[in-house]
Amino acid sequence: MLLPAFDALGMPYIPSTTLKGVAREMARRELTKKEPSVTEEQIRDIFGEIELTACLGKVIFLDAYPLPFTDIDSDNPDELEGLVPDMANSIWTWNNNNPQYKTNPNIFLSLRKPTFVIGLRLVTGADPAMLEHVKKWLYEGLAQGIGSRLNSGYGTFTITNQTEQPKGAKQILSVKFQLRGQLIHGRQNFNNWVENRDRTGWKPPGIAQSEIRPPAFRSILRYWFRTLALGVLEPNIVKDWELKIFGGIDPEARLGMFQLEIPDGKIVRDNGADSEKNCGYATGTLILRQSQTTKQLSTEQKKALQNLLASLTWLTFHLGGVGQGARRPCYSRQTRQYAPWWRGTSVKLISQDKEDKYWNCPSTLESLQKRFRTSLNSFYTNLSTLTELPCDPSQPKTVAKTGNWAEAVDSNSRIICVQGDIINDKSPALALLHKQAKQSGNGYDRQLCGSINERSPIWIARVGSPFKDDEGFGKKGFDIVTIFGVDNQKRQTYLNSLTQLQHPIQEYREIWHL
Repeated sequence: MLLPAFDALGMPYIPSTTLKGVAREMARRELTKKEPSVTEEQIRDIFGEIELTACLGKVIFLDAYPLPFTDIDSDNPDELEGLVPDMANSIWTWNNNNPQYKTNPNIFLSLRKPTFVIGLRLVTGADPAMLEHVKKWLYEGLAQGIGSRLNSGYGTFTITNQTEQPKGAKQILSVKFQLRGQLIHGRQNFNNWVENRDRTGWKPPGIAQSEIRPPAFRSILRYWFRTLALGVLEPNIVKDWELKIFGGIDPEARLGMFQLEIPDGKIVRDNGADSEKNCGYATGTLILRQSQTTKQLSTEQKKALQNLLASLTWLTFHLGGVGQGARRPCYSRQTRQYAPWWRGTSVKLISQDKEDKYWNCPSTLESLQKRFRTSLNSFYTNLSTLTELPCDPSQPKTVAKTGNWAEAVDSNSRIICVQGDIINDKSPALALLHKQAKQSGNGYDRQLCGSINERSPIWIARVGSPFKDDEGFGKKGFDIVTIFGVDNQKRQTYLNSLTQLQHPIQEYREIWHL
């Protein structure tokens, strides 16, 4: 749960009004069925009503409180239950019709893996059958989740005393992932004060703990939706549809068209991101479900939304990573004399269905190019159906620059897939980028690699590489390179070095333009 409610004594709980509202909503949905099990009058009798005539309900809802947290002394911080520090970081915001990049971390308390006890009572003389109806509706409602941040992976429940779980919202897709790299550094374990590397000051007394949270996946999906859509639609239209699909609070609160869950996310702490030997490693299952806002869509639009999210998910995790260093593939810095020992992040998707090869990376560069173009065409075709507007990727727009380039897959962008040799643990495209960036003589060139406070105009993703076998990690596979603003001379030079097969590049295929 994100931002739990606290009672007058400071105890986190779920208010009875929230539970009653969930059950009542599911009861109202029962009325829309062909053969509802209750009538509108029975619902009024069970829950009560204020308007038009006051009526006291027959079922009383009690506030729900968590049981004592059992693993509070666990040595593994990823398994702790109860109140834990959490963070929301809105990196991208819209300034009128221009996306703006600026981090805005907000730290708060959330609830992790609590077990709630929910109490229901019948008023004297009420029919016990009412209680069974309410339990059923409440189970169904909680299975679909509660709270304002449900779209971001918070507020989902399982019923612990039920062998068969009630169905959640309709599933759009389910895919396993493996994530390797820096992950996300959020909360910190306390440590003693130490001097910094230059002995000019002191480092804060904390050691960042690598984490991975569902909002990071939602944010990266949102980023690539915006970036791809800006190439074919006007910014004001993209802004409006981004809010419709992903939800938000600006300019008004909206729920969004899908829910995101990672019910079995796990971090292998033995491979911490600060370790000299191994980088951070996380596994889980990414599940997307339809939200209730899709009721307003036509049947054709609902199908288009499902197909759009499927192609967007595939594109997202073949264009970049998740969390810190998402614009670079995971690589080692162990030749350096100081931490962090690892940079970047790589993600691998694995279909739940062994017969479904869609999520697996193709084995040849030519087939990878074909899959990419098929996914891009699917994204734009379904975007056109959903928005009922023409989206022609063969004639992309030229988006106005925000800073030195436009963060959009437009006429001034290129996407290239390449194959080559690993150089000092760096993938070929990354090794070539760093080589050219260092030629400026002042460290890495910000026009190629960005800076501490400025994002890089070049994304590089490593796909098709083994994950679990450290010896093979990164040795095989392809690089996907996305370059924004190729009208810049230095970025054009880098693009030319890729397409002219400069060492260590051996082969390339162009993905964008289509």
